[in-house]
Amino acid sequence: MPGVRDLPSVSTMNGISHSLREVSAILAENAVQTDRGASFPAESVAALHRAGLLNAACATDYRGLGCALEDLIQIGIELGRGCGSTAMIWAMHQVQVACLVRHGGENVLDLLPSIVTGGTLVASVTSERGIGGSLRTSSAAVVPDGDMVRLEKRAPTVSYGQQAGAFLITARRTADAPATDQVAVYAEADQVSLTPAGPDWNPMGMRGTCSPGFDVVATVPATHVLPVGFGEIAEATMVPLSHLLWTSCWMGVATDAFRRAQSMVRQRTRSDGNHLEPRLAAAGAALAQTRALLTEAAGRYQPIWADPAALGAHGGPALTMLLNDLKVLASTSTVDVARLALEICGIAGYSEDGPLSVARHLRDLYSARLMIGNERLLSTNARLSLMKKV
Repeated sequence: MPGVRDLPSVSTMNGISHSLREVSAILAENAVQTDRGASFPAESVAALHRAGLLNAACATDYRGLGCALEDLIQIGIELGRGCGSTAMIWAMHQVQVACLVRHGGENVLDLLPSIVTGGTLVASVTSERGIGGSLRTSSAAVVPDGDMVRLEKRAPTVSYGQQAGAFLITARRTADAPATDQVAVYAEADQVSLTPAGPDWNPMGMRGTCSPGFDVVATVPATHVLPVGFGEIAEATMVPLSHLLWTSCWMGVATDAFRRAQSMVRQRTRSDGNHLEPRLAAAGAALAQTRALLTEAAGRYQPIWADPAALGAHGGPALTMLLNDLKVLASTSTVDVARLALEICGIAGYSEDGPLSVARHLRDLYSARLMIGNERLLSTNARLSLMKKV
């Protein structure tokens, strides 16, 4: 398979666990202000870069950490405990970097060391107005221009677009290609024009991701079109890794909400030794169920993570259904955990401030069901269920 690079599977957590805890603490310190101002968490992202965590999914050949899949999941959980927005920026960046490492081709791979050492954020431009939220269709097309190519795309969301140093953009292979014949194009920030399109960024949650819409125009060398079709990139890397890392971040946010509820119950228990809180047990069970499905899905995806060429043997409808089930479950169960924490903490949890506040957690987690809409995933699973052997 041209341009494929395997990622190491050796655990690296022992070497980074201490710095991870320190970075998560920095994220937690900045989380309230990031949320309040809907502002990009620049200080937190800088801390990720200093610790090498921005490049956790990048192979050591390109100066990254080359983390194992289970380590990436644990990093996402820990960062989510500190700040949901920053954790999600980290997760989305990891997915783009992994796509470049595994499918980029030599011309793009030559650029990776500078991306790593410079702390460059890589943003995704996959959404497009007029296609109904479908990742696997594009209206925009790649247009040749000598040894360059040009594309124009209307994107309803581009997370951290104004802060990104590079972009991975999907489009039709040619102007005559069908909507599903897509490629991915790597573009550096100075090769891209972003024109704001749509309302200012002022969402309910995940406010620090800074994800407004843009009209995107990119002119890049033709060699920046990744040699592998986007369908294969999506199936082998982008979609499964997104579901796994997004889930880890949501779990981190929910785990911090659980911790706050636990603190409230402990306070009440100190004044009333007979106090019991069944809702805390229910929240813990929801977290455990989500973690169990996350572990199962990661295990099923592991052979493909180790070698994208294993997609044919280990991919297919069963893995797709499992990953879709994971995303749907995680996007609802983590909200349940935060809701139960709110009920336990009461007015202290409802407040936007204070050590027991879970308002930000709940608002952040409601975004989960919108990141690839649950109805779309359930519809896909409904079709695939017809082929399932029982």
